[in-house]
Amino acid sequence: MPENSKIEINVLKAKQPIGEFFVASMKPNELVDISYADIRRIEERDIEKHLGIQRPLNKTRVKQIKEYIQGRDATFPTSIILAVDEKCAEYNEESQLLTLYPYVADEENSEESIDFKKIAKVLDGQHRIAGFLDDNDNYSFDIDRVFELNVSIFVGIDVSEQANIFATVNLAQTKVNKSLVYDLEELSKIRSPHKTCHFIAVALDADEKSPLHERIKRLGVATVSRQLSCPVWRQL
Repeated sequence: MPENSKIEINVLKAKQPIGEFFVASMKPNELVDISYADIRRIEERDIEKHLGIQRPLNKTRVKQIKEYIQGRDATFPTSIILAVDEKCAEYNEESQLLTLYPYVADEENSEESIDFKKIAKVLDGQHRIAGFLDDNDNYSFDIDRVFELNVSIFVGIDVSEQANIFATVNLAQTKVNKSLVYDLEELSKIRSPHKTCHFIAVALDADEKSPLHERIKRLGVATVSRQLSCPVWRQL
């Protein structure tokens, strides 16, 4: 895919205590094109430790999925969960269309560019996606066969919330290393300047007496009433 490519998705907006996210149906080849999974890693950053939240692929499980999706009655009824940087997303409220595209950072900007293949980070569903690929990570499923995948897309979600979602989804699953889940739960609880700012922003947005009441966007893309995002607010 060229760097200027974009993908448009018809979505439904869901509102839950964590914030807003989008529910959609995607073709597996389109999902493969824009998604990637973090293998567990720890990197020192200026304000916190960033912990990757996907586990290494289980080749046996992937092989079973490859065989399963060839069946006449194959189905994946549960959502694949994706996290998308807000710089790569634009939502049209009227048409309910979510547009995803790569982000090219300015030369003077310290931020990193995000290419097309790194638009969506997989929080849950890594093995299901891998089932559509060959051993060289090329799409191998019959392109003419219909097998749409339902996805939940969180836009502008920070690393602690990503960790919390992964831990919540996977805590009861024996196939996930419990130490990884507990590490991620702890990450979602760790105090840091970044997270403290996040909590303050949420409180200011929720308080009816606050001058920023319902003006700070926690997740998703900016709207007319919520034009100040949490990442921007933290930099003030």
